[in-house]
Amino acid sequence: MNDRRKTSLALLVMGAAIAAVGVALSVAFGRGYGAPNFWVATALIAAAWIFERKSGDR
Repeated sequence: MNDRRKTSLALLVMGAAIAAVGVALSVAFGRGYGAPNFWVATALIAAAWIFERKSGDR
């Protein structure tokens, strides 16, 4: 597994964890508290996708 693939996996896991925190905050306090977490999670998952595409391991 090359470095870009490891980076992609780490970004994906962080994005999923932040999305889970966003769901919990949205349920507990309303959409206004969870929304920024969803934006960050979306950016991390997009970055993971880019690193996966650049890895070349197919």
